[in-house]
Amino acid sequence: MDVFEEEPFDKFDHETRQRLENELKQWNDKQLSIWNNGNIPLNSFDYDTITKDMYNWLHTINPDIQNIVWNSRHYIMAARVKHTVANYPDKRILCIHGADHNYWYYQSLKKEENIEF
Repeated sequence: MDVFEEEPFDKFDHETRQRLENELKQWNDKQLSIWNNGNIPLNSFDYDTITKDMYNWLHTINPDIQNIVWNSRHYIMAARVKHTVANYPDKRILCIHGADHNYWYYQSLKKEENIEF
């Protein structure tokens, strides 16, 4: 269990929460509709684009929660990759993470000289 348990829609009344949950389900359905577009399931620029758009939408709904549970987490994840690469130069490192994190890894690490995708 994570230390932060608030969900993006918790601050809303029941009716609004239901509407937002339905909209989130539509985003998830879009993701799943193209899950197999790339060579590796759930790993394509199409999937990443929909995922990034979904999390940007979530950020408009509740930016405080998204900054804590999503953006801060990504900065930590990217820092860990950079730290590991710095500690093990000239080594191949495999990073395993959930599919929804692909776009963040790519946009955060693509400019690093010593990181290859």
